[in-house]
Amino acid sequence: MREVMANKVVCGVGVLGAVGLVLLVSAWKGRPRGIPAKPTTSAEAGPSIVFRAEELAFEYDRGATGSAWPVEVTGGGVGLLDFDGDGRLDIFLAQGGALRPGAKERSDVLLRNLGGGRFEDVSPRVGLLPRGYGQGVCVADYDGDGDPDVYVTRYGRNTLWRNDRENGRFVDATDQAGVAVGSWSLGAAFADFDGDGDLDLYVANYLQFDPAQTPFRRDPATGAADYGLPQDFPGLPDVLFRNEGNGRFTDVTNAAGVAGSGRGMGVLARDFDGDGRVDWFVANDAQSNALWRNRGDGTFEDVADRLGLAVNGQGLAEANMGIAHGDTDGDGLEDVAISHYFAEHTTLWRAFRDPQGVLFYQDQTSEAGLVIDSRPLTGWGIVLADFDQDGRLDLVQTNGHIRREPTQRYAYENPPILWKGGEQGRFVNATSGAGPYFQALHMGRGLAAGDLDGDGDLDLVVTHQHAPSVVLWNESPRQGGFLIVDLEGLAPNRDAVGARATVHLGSRVLVRSVAGGGSYLSASDRRLHFGLGDAAKIDQIEVRWPSGRVETRTDIEPNSTIPWKEGRLVD
Repeated sequence: MREVMANKVVCGVGVLGAVGLVLLVSAWKGRPRGIPAKPTTSAEAGPSIVFRAEELAFEYDRGATGSAWPVEVTGGGVGLLDFDGDGRLDIFLAQGGALRPGAKERSDVLLRNLGGGRFEDVSPRVGLLPRGYGQGVCVADYDGDGDPDVYVTRYGRNTLWRNDRENGRFVDATDQAGVAVGSWSLGAAFADFDGDGDLDLYVANYLQFDPAQTPFRRDPATGAADYGLPQDFPGLPDVLFRNEGNGRFTDVTNAAGVAGSGRGMGVLARDFDGDGRVDWFVANDAQSNALWRNRGDGTFEDVADRLGLAVNGQGLAEANMGIAHGDTDGDGLEDVAISHYFAEHTTLWRAFRDPQGVLFYQDQTSEAGLVIDSRPLTGWGIVLADFDQDGRLDLVQTNGHIRREPTQRYAYENPPILWKGGEQGRFVNATSGAGPYFQALHMGRGLAAGDLDGDGDLDLVVTHQHAPSVVLWNESPRQGGFLIVDLEGLAPNRDAVGARATVHLGSRVLVRSVAGGGSYLSASDRRLHFGLGDAAKIDQIEVRWPSGRVETRTDIEPNSTIPWKEGRLVD
């Protein structure tokens, strides 16, 4: 056993016969790092949402140079996927490493879920070799062979890890696929934009800087190297790759008209205007967001301003980072939340229809109760999900500053924040009752949600700067049953990206959709999770597939996982 003094936790390491080294997550002792988070004045509604934190034997290497390169603060992401088909979600973590030329590179990491809260590092065994400074994790079955692949964005050359499940390995398919990019990429999303059935790839590139020009700023008090702000650097054009269906992609950025000039961080792919086609939404740092509307002819137009998603309700462009989506007010329309820099706030745009039925979005952050509590925090990973299964979406966000500012409440480490979904679409700050991890300060970055222990509720994985990643096991008192819908579309879009499921519970309607991308640098479990609240039965579930086919089912048992193949229900 080794004691990790920086975090006041213990990480257990053991040997499991021929299986090799098994990394056991360790119990979080509940003693905060640094100063405790200040309590809020918001009252909690109903029973608390509670998580128990356990440390993973993985720490992201940010590769500090001493010269304050901007890449050092952006962090690494996490993806949840069933790599080996055993029914348990495994954890894929992008790894950073030394930034200066000639330094030894580190490989990305796959932690195989052994059950019982144990994870085994199988990275070398499954072929994960050093490929450069990793940041974002995007998961999708891009080749339609039935197993999840992983695209890792990097400062440098991106990597497409193809899952060769038959041989139990990841294969570097980057060159074959032609998706390396080779600049500085952060967010990415797979989705079928051209309706040919296979998954295309959108990559958000961030900014350009010359390491020879460091430091870009200096601390006025000490003269030490300091991190520049996004406004100090020009943005990089994004890239759109069309999947040709033969293992290769074609760069169609210019033809599609989506290059832009933003500093892209988060990407979310789904139908934003209700026309049945997948659009690309890009969170740009310290610039207006871009919403690339799919015209259906292979080209796109930026309609973020027209639909109300470019800036906040005050008309200001913010430091947009991670993206979450979901129906936060129960009207059957999915909304969008974005995390931001401190002194701004987490912003929620709700979807509405005008009298002609046209979708538009409006900043409803104040109405939702999110402004005051999020203003002191610099947000990154963000997820909308029903953690207590009361039928309402909750909102969780990881936080952490990048540099010292005179007006900051916190120096670098921030508390995470959890809002519980309440009546009439208003959120209530439930951080104080969420467990010891939420009372401590962290340098949070990536965040992904999924049922890691198979008990029907959603757990979380968080990546940090300067500290090991953690699993947040969901131990909330359940406010109702659950339903998990595991959709499988027709090949090659087996992931059913773009599908929408609607659950009818008497007069109540719950909506979830399979989107591409989301959060910050991270990929949650693609399966759709519904908390059922006080409903005694499920009346009906309807699935609208990306192909346009609509299927319904009524013989549904609560507290179950439904595997559902397009055109054929699987019992």
